[in-house]
Amino acid sequence: MVQLIGFASLPADSFTPTPNSGAGISANGRIGPFNGQPIQGFSGVQFVDSNRFYFLSDNGYGSKENSADYLLRVYEVDPNFAGTENGDGSVDVLGFIQLADPDHKVPFTIVNEGSSERFLTGADFDVESIVVDKDGSIWIGDEFGPYLLHFDATGKLLEAPIETPGVRSPQKPFNTLTGEAPLVIGHRGASGTLPEHTLEGYALAIEQGADFVEPDLVITSDGVLITRHEPILDDTTNVAEVFGEDRKSTKMLDGVEVTAYFAEDFTLAEIKQIRAVQPRPYRDQSFNGQFEIPTFQEVIELVQQVEAETGKKIGIYPETKHPTFFDQQGLSLEEPLIATLQATGFTDPDRIFIQSFEVANLIDLQNNLLPAVGLEDLPLVQLFGDVEAANSDSGDGFSVPYDIIHNFSNPAFDEAAARATYGDLVDIVPDFGADITGDGIPDTNYADLATEAVFDYIGSAYAEGLGPWKNSFILRESLATPVDADGDGNAQITSQLTGEIRPFLEWAHHAGMQVHPYTLRNEENFLTLNPDGTPQTPEDEFRQLIELGLDGFFTDFPETGRMVLDEYLPNLATSRGFEGMAYSPDLTTLYPLLEGTVDGDPENSLRIYEFDIATQEYQGLVGYYRTEVAGYAIGDFTPINENEFLVIERDGGQGDSAQFKKIYKIDFSQQDATGFVEKVEVVDLLNIQDPNDLNGDGETTFTFPFVTIEDVLVIDENTILVANDNNYPFSVGRGPDIDNNEIIILKLDESLDVASEVGQPAKDLVTGTPDADILIGGVNFDAVNDIVFTGAGNDGVDVPFGGILAGNNRIFTGSGEDSIFVGDRDRTFGGSGNDEIDATDATGYRLSGGAGNDIFYLGADGRALGGDGDDIFYVQEGGNNIIAGGAGADQFWILTDNIPATPNTIVDFQMGTDVLGIANQGADFGFDDLIFTGNDIMIGGQTIAILNGVNTSSLTVADFAIV
Repeated sequence: MVQLIGFASLPADSFTPTPNSGAGISANGRIGPFNGQPIQGFSGVQFVDSNRFYFLSDNGYGSKENSADYLLRVYEVDPNFAGTENGDGSVDVLGFIQLADPDHKVPFTIVNEGSSERFLTGADFDVESIVVDKDGSIWIGDEFGPYLLHFDATGKLLEAPIETPGVRSPQKPFNTLTGEAPLVIGHRGASGTLPEHTLEGYALAIEQGADFVEPDLVITSDGVLITRHEPILDDTTNVAEVFGEDRKSTKMLDGVEVTAYFAEDFTLAEIKQIRAVQPRPYRDQSFNGQFEIPTFQEVIELVQQVEAETGKKIGIYPETKHPTFFDQQGLSLEEPLIATLQATGFTDPDRIFIQSFEVANLIDLQNNLLPAVGLEDLPLVQLFGDVEAANSDSGDGFSVPYDIIHNFSNPAFDEAAARATYGDLVDIVPDFGADITGDGIPDTNYADLATEAVFDYIGSAYAEGLGPWKNSFILRESLATPVDADGDGNAQITSQLTGEIRPFLEWAHHAGMQVHPYTLRNEENFLTLNPDGTPQTPEDEFRQLIELGLDGFFTDFPETGRMVLDEYLPNLATSRGFEGMAYSPDLTTLYPLLEGTVDGDPENSLRIYEFDIATQEYQGLVGYYRTEVAGYAIGDFTPINENEFLVIERDGGQGDSAQFKKIYKIDFSQQDATGFVEKVEVVDLLNIQDPNDLNGDGETTFTFPFVTIEDVLVIDENTILVANDNNYPFSVGRGPDIDNNEIIILKLDESLDVASEVGQPAKDLVTGTPDADILIGGVNFDAVNDIVFTGAGNDGVDVPFGGILAGNNRIFTGSGEDSIFVGDRDRTFGGSGNDEIDATDATGYRLSGGAGNDIFYLGADGRALGGDGDDIFYVQEGGNNIIAGGAGADQFWILTDNIPATPNTIVDFQMGTDVLGIANQGADFGFDDLIFTGNDIMIGGQTIAILNGVNTSSLTVADFAIV
């Protein structure tokens, strides 16, 4: 029977210093926010060295919604096991690696988006499994994507989160502005199938999966809004059959003389006599003459009827067509639009976008018309036409906003009128409204407006969205010879993608605007070639936009858009991503294991993936793991050898309700015909011998009755380590109080066939004598992962860095006055003497001075912890350090020569006790040269230090030493 041979426990109420965490959390007598970060929730484990471990903290308090202030960290832990080390069962937390994204690799908005450090939180990722690579970098499996995350040894994210092909959890955000799925917008209804702008077409678009339908609005002579793409009725109705040539008229439409049937020349009663037709000859003509021309109100009522019948919420996306033209006819569109929304009660800002190709009418809506009736929250969308057009003379509304031509062609439209109408665009756009070419027509066009500065202004001043023509930012080039993509003998593809994408999306998102490009169509004449020359299918065009992060797309074929978008919708149950992640013994391959079954997979099957570390690519599936009961959860996954691995499997019970908590051995080389790997029980965690009563409960049978048991690691062929995630402060499995983090060592009753690379690392140990040693880590020229212990005298511990003597060592000094030289990623622990620790040229280090009055010389990207003495910290040119002085009167010399590129953060500055030092800034430099804002101390425009939890405006000259 399996026996407990080692036991250690970290109290649940264990915290690291600021920032506080747990706002809104309340359970089992613990009420947040807590003073600091709880070290709770161990969800993955790996070796640091033979006695110390990296434990990955879980995502926080159980969900994205309540974990935004919980920082994701990898803790370095030294359990003092009762039983195996003659320990007392305590757990020492030696430090942590803070996971962060300072280089903006995450493609979606994170909680700490605007900070320089960009620390990651439990609302960003649900980190559940960890592997330390041969180069010291860290691979982490996430549940929210699920993603694979790759960090360097200091916790900096190295690449964008790696997505799992074909799998999405409900928590995985899209790359859209809001993180929500992009909108499928039925362009003029389902206009690829039925005549456009008909109730039947709108209803079909909704049935096919459109989130919004788009009615283009024109107006009748008696002031009723109807839905037509243009005021011209010729091509989209049978008006000529019904009314004859006499009803045609000639007008100037956006500067172009047009003879046609104009909607505003007909009453609504007359409009109801005509019927819609399909204007595109290559589309189905069989519905011509069957459907009425609807009013805007009828479209709203149709949407409301669908909602009443199905409960489905559908949005409406009206466009005001040629608003300047209709103003010239004395028939403004905006006021009837607002009145119709009010009359129908359709005023939910989440279900409306109002769009226009013109500018002045949107600004008027935002500043005047909507606020006047209390609808200022309705979102507006600025449409953009062809930004390639350099000549604004066409006046067709697709190369230039016609209101600019109209207004600036009027001699009475002076500078005051321009500013009143267009605001700061007058200054932002060079020569706004000017006649550069001297032909009497203003030359400002969409190309002049397609700049980051203009987008910033649009987003801040009047619009919530941008609607660009897709070809204006996903660039194409013309083909000399058309291509026949569908093999019908008719070559209709005339363009090819260049691979260049203008940064419209990036600019718009930065300005807080969604981006909804137009128009996606299925027919070959609207398609293009990929940059490699292969035809881009209609489905692939949707996929391209989804993956780029567009917030929605107009399409004549909503059914196609919905079908493709459904490929990206969640197919994995909530929080069922990469709970466990094993690796090959040679660390060339990762094996992430899902905790839930993907829709369409065999019942009760969990995918085991194969991921190649060198290429950073998935290689497919190794096989499936089957839980004993559907719905049982996976806890962890760790290697034994090339084919054999351990898996924790558990039910959702705790305490007396816990019935199933087991560890299985699986074998990749042994699978059944359907790909399920062989599994053999190794440990029943609810029935373990404890003859020495190591946990002190008075029993000789030990149980592990926790809800979540999420850590297993092979120590050697006979022993394994297991630990729980205590779900602070919610779980009460052990009772009577909330659960601690327990770490146990189990002796197995059957030996494992452990590969030589797996298990407890061999010790590379360098020890000293009790006086005046000089110790060099790196026996046989290998100064990586060494452990250096000194005696009690005044030693000099020298760990060289650079060259063949690398870093990542562990240095422990005795109680004397030691001098310690630190390399990259070294971990240094001073004793009780007055130590001097030099990390000037190092990065990614962790320093602990211990007791005594210690002196630290800091490099970059490190963590430094003083102790109980009066410590001094000098930062020469390094930055991005996290510094904690500990008890005592500490000095933080934050600036000595040059301002560091990234500021240093002091987490426990005590006003009236600690001192901030500034030196070598010149004789004229003084306290008045410092700027205090929030937690920051600045010189000029650059932050030189951040004081966590301190409002720096309260600092006085007494808190500084300036020499």
